Amino acid sequence: MKEKKNTASTLKRILVNCASQGKAYGSCVAAKVPDIERDMCVKEFLALKSCMQNMVLYSTIGLE
Repeated sequence: MKEKKNTASTLKRILVNCASQGKAYGSCVAAKVPDIERDMCVKEFLALKSCMQNMVLYSTIGLE
């Protein structure tokens, strides 16, 4: 059961700390609908991915 709590806590941390990157990526994609192509919003996606990976890494090594 502790693992579920840890996972929920990590997901909450990701949502809180990466909200601006998620918003930027979502806005970029929404602005290009219906003409979406691969890598159109790669800069925004990479920023979001990096933020999310950092949050998971910090959770894994215990830096909160």
